[in-house]
Amino acid sequence: MFGRFITLLLYLTCLRAAHPIVIDGLFDDWQEVPVTITDPEGDYNYDDWAELKITNDDDFIFFKISLHSEETLLQNWNNFYLYIDADRDSLTGHPFRGLGAELAWHFGYRTGQYFEQDGIIDLWQNDITLRQAPTVTSTEFEIAIARGSFVLSDPDSIAVIFSSFYDTGDYMPDSWGGVVYQLDTTVLGPAEPILMEKTGTRLVTYNTLNTGILESDRQPKFQRIIQALDPDIISLQEHSEWNEIGDIISSWFPEDTWYQGYTFRDLVVLSKYPIINQANLISSERTMCALLQTDDPINPYLLILNSHFSCCDNDDDRQEQVDELVKVLREWRLNDNGPFDLPEGTPMFHVGDFNFVGYREQIETVTAGNIQDEGNYGSDFPLDWDGTAITDLFSRHTHKRMAYTWRSDGSSFNPGKLDYVLYTNSNLSILNHFVLNTLAMPDSILNEWGLEAEDTNEASDHLPRIVDFMVTDLGITGELDLPQQYILSHPYPNPFNPQVMIPITLAREAHIQLRIYDIHGRLVISIADDVLPAGKKLFSWDGSQYPSGVYIVRCQAGHVMQTEKIILLK
Repeated sequence: MFGRFITLLLYLTCLRAAHPIVIDGLFDDWQEVPVTITDPEGDYNYDDWAELKITNDDDFIFFKISLHSEETLLQNWNNFYLYIDADRDSLTGHPFRGLGAELAWHFGYRTGQYFEQDGIIDLWQNDITLRQAPTVTSTEFEIAIARGSFVLSDPDSIAVIFSSFYDTGDYMPDSWGGVVYQLDTTVLGPAEPILMEKTGTRLVTYNTLNTGILESDRQPKFQRIIQALDPDIISLQEHSEWNEIGDIISSWFPEDTWYQGYTFRDLVVLSKYPIINQANLISSERTMCALLQTDDPINPYLLILNSHFSCCDNDDDRQEQVDELVKVLREWRLNDNGPFDLPEGTPMFHVGDFNFVGYREQIETVTAGNIQDEGNYGSDFPLDWDGTAITDLFSRHTHKRMAYTWRSDGSSFNPGKLDYVLYTNSNLSILNHFVLNTLAMPDSILNEWGLEAEDTNEASDHLPRIVDFMVTDLGITGELDLPQQYILSHPYPNPFNPQVMIPITLAREAHIQLRIYDIHGRLVISIADDVLPAGKKLFSWDGSQYPSGVYIVRCQAGHVMQTEKIILLK
């Protein structure tokens, strides 16, 4: 009776709340979700719970758990248990602290059990469509379990207990009977689609699973995927072949010229832009780079770093690899001690299958340049040109509120973010980005893009990541004193329709080239190309004959160049 009273009490105080959660490890979308349980600090000496939130959407029940204790890894290194009573009957299922749990899930062992009337069924992650993030160590995690899985059978309400150590650890909640969550039946609808249309220069990074593009049964799937994405730059991992890939990509785009780089171990870059230099960067040959010569009006060079770091539980190897990489970049940038000349301020992407499934510090190393083994690899080095960390881009699926990039339904490991896109935020602007998962796309969209539902699922165990970008002004002047020569002020109004004014101030007579480019780097119009006297000048551009979109104003005097982004909005 006491246990039933507690359950009823918690039921009355637990609010229902539906929210469109994205499982991406960012947690911003949890801010509006009310706290379900707050657990006191210090009531357990090891893994000590702090807080629990519960919500749902049309397809999933979501949990956000946090710890007072030190960070851990959710898919390993713990003895966390989740007990769910899906029928709210303490006399059915597995008896645990007043629950009759139909589901008992052990996160560290990546296994569970379903307790039904006729016995016990062992479970793996795919049986309950388990999704969780992040894949690295943390003190907070978000978890999704499918409402419609045969274990839960889309319940109206559930009773929940988290245990931090089998059945003897810290409990959340501490009271018997668990906490009851009444599912909200509000229909949230599907995720807002991310459009696939290319909006700038497009980079695709893809682990092709053992040179899968060459295999006859998988090649048609890759062809449909790559042709639909229409990339300008492709970075492949797990592609160890070097002889055929360039011809294959060229045959899929016969109207374009493609350049194939060398294959370093299992890494290769292909590009519509000439590859003017390339090299292996670290001793394990798990990171290579390619310098491209683009037609961008702001910066004609782009550096692509392509990595495939050590897999699985090889944490020490991965940390060594990323430490060494930061050392190489530091020496290259500070002391010109690199594989080739790198122009100052060259925009940079670092992409690939990073296999970050262990310590969080590896992410901090490749973004902020925080070297862990400074004794062997020297001091930290910020990796963006403006002295800050490079940016870790978080992307979700085009038609699903998920962000995983690796999935293997036959594995005990749940899907996770293994593939990364990092970039120098100081001189690159992201226009669009997404993960392509054809399983989650409506038939109408698949047909529009010439895709089939099983394409990404059968092509590889990784999903392609796509980013559309444009180069922007770095804003680092170095020894140049721009105000002593000229100033390109902010165009106005911005956005504009149809006319924009472009002010320039010249400190002295100078030859000025003032041009407008589209986001693909194509010249739209030359407004001025002449020697002008000192003073304030005001130019205008009428965009009435041009489509809405982003344009670049570029003003150049000798070797000094400034740019401004303008938006024509009709």
